[in-house]
Amino acid sequence: MRSVRAALHELDEERLVRLVAKGDRAAFEELYRRTSPWMVVRLRRRCGDEQIVAEVMQETYLAVWRAAGAFAGTAVGGTATGWLWTIAARRLVDAFRRRAHHAEPPPAAAPPDRAPAAEELALAETVGGDVGDALRRLAPELRQVLQAMVLDGLSVRETAVLLGLPEGTVKTRARRARIEMRRSLA
Repeated sequence: MRSVRAALHELDEERLVRLVAKGDRAAFEELYRRTSPWMVVRLRRRCGDEQIVAEVMQETYLAVWRAAGAFAGTAVGGTATGWLWTIAARRLVDAFRRRAHHAEPPPAAAPPDRAPAAEELALAETVGGDVGDALRRLAPELRQVLQAMVLDGLSVRETAVLLGLPEGTVKTRARRARIEMRRSLA
């Protein structure tokens, strides 16, 4: 058993996903061991509700187990970790939509002042000073793209999938965001 684990430890994430597609439970366990710590951190940066984060983690890895055969990998310019994050991000959006659909307060009960979102608070803690101020002044659609690409390290394609936008729109928004950031910081 130890030699199997040692062999799996030497494989990259893409190869592990390929083994998971063939039903290899040990490869799945190794993939989970490697990727779940950073996945939880990324999800917590986007959502402060631990219950939602736990649900999204479970749904993500269940989807990975079931759909590993659909992973296209480097053949289409993707990475295994990018693929995992895309699945998790989609599950997180689905969780937010479910929650909003089931727990929408009546318009009269909505508070008059908007409280900062968990993501905004996390962003304030992560990026401070003039850069943080300039980032917070960006339009939300520009900030989302810049955050996904720069802070989360996603590619244009991964950002497009995460935000449900065409790649061209992501590129345009990223360019506009960078131009506005330069102006703000000049």
